[in-house]
Amino acid sequence: MALGQGTGPSNYPGGFSSGVTISNTPVSIPHPGKVFWVNNSTVLAPGGIGGSNSNDGTYQRPFSTLDYAVSKCLASRGDVIYVMPGYAQTMSAADAVDLDVAGIRVIGLGRGTLMPTFTYDNAAGEFVIGANNVRIENLRFVPSVTGITHAVNVEATFTRAEIVNCRFETGEAATVDEFLISISVGTTANYGLIQGCYIDQGLAGAATGISLATPQYWVIQDNYIMGDFSTACVATITGAGVLCQMRNNVMINGEPGALGTVEVFTQSAAGTWFVAGNIFITDIATNLSLMFTNFTSTINGGNLYSDDSTMVLSAVDRSAVMAVSVDT
Repeated sequence: MALGQGTGPSNYPGGFSSGVTISNTPVSIPHPGKVFWVNNSTVLAPGGIGGSNSNDGTYQRPFSTLDYAVSKCLASRGDVIYVMPGYAQTMSAADAVDLDVAGIRVIGLGRGTLMPTFTYDNAAGEFVIGANNVRIENLRFVPSVTGITHAVNVEATFTRAEIVNCRFETGEAATVDEFLISISVGTTANYGLIQGCYIDQGLAGAATGISLATPQYWVIQDNYIMGDFSTACVATITGAGVLCQMRNNVMINGEPGALGTVEVFTQSAAGTWFVAGNIFITDIATNLSLMFTNFTSTINGGNLYSDDSTMVLSAVDRSAVMAVSVDT
C-alpha cells in the first residue's frame, strides 16, 4: 500500500518510530512520558477551549496553571509540559511555582513578550527547581518590585538542573525593580547547565546574576549577563567551584557609559574552573587577577577584557589580552 492511501483511520498505522518535528517543535516523541499543555491567554488552539485545571491538559484542552500541570506529572517518566505563548503568572510568594517532580521538562513557546512570563510582585516570590533532572526552556522572568531575593532557585541537593534560553529582565522601573539574584543554586546541586540566558538587571540594587554555593561540574555558557552588580556577574558564595566551565559568555558589570567597579566573577575560595572564549567588561584594569577574585586555580584561555565604558576593546586592551590573559 502506498503512503497516504490507507483505508483505516490513519495513513500511518505503524506510527513514527523516530517522532515527528514541525518547525523545530517535537510533536510526537517516542518516550514513556506524557505531554501536557498549559494556557491562560485568550489566544486558543484551533478548535480548542480556554485553559482550565478541570481540562485534561491536551493541546486543545489545556490546563490553566503550570503548577497544576506539574502535579499531573510522574517522577522520572520523562514528562514534558508545553506552556503556550502569552501565558502570564504573578509570583507573590515563596514556591509560587515549584518544579518538584524529577525528570520533567518545561518548554515555553513564543518569542519576546509573548514568552511565558512570570512577574514578581513580592520580594519573596520564587520559581523553584526542587527535584533532580529538571529542565526549563524559553521562560521570561520580570520583577515589578525592588529587592526580590531570587527569580529562579535551584534548591540544595537537587542535581542536573538545566536552565536554557530564559530571560531575566528589568521591570518597568528599571532603576529600582530588580532581582537581587537572577539564578540561585544551592549547595550540592551539582552537574547543572545554564545556557543561552539573557540577564539584564539594570543600574541599581542587584547583587549577582548567577549565585552558586560550592558548585561542582556546572557549565555556564553562551549567556549575556549585564547589571550594576554589587558582588559580581557570577559568584560562588560558599566554598570553591570544582571542575566547572564558563564558556562563550558576555559579562558586563554596569551599563554602557556607567560601568561597575567590582569583579565580573568572584569565588569565596579558590576553585577549579575552565574559563574560555568569554568577554568580560567592568571598570577595573584589564587584568584577569583584578577582574576575578580567587582566580589562582582557574584554567583560563582566549578571553577578552575591557574597562572601557564604551565597551569597545581598544588596541591597548587587545595587547593586554595577549600579554596578560592568554592565559596563565
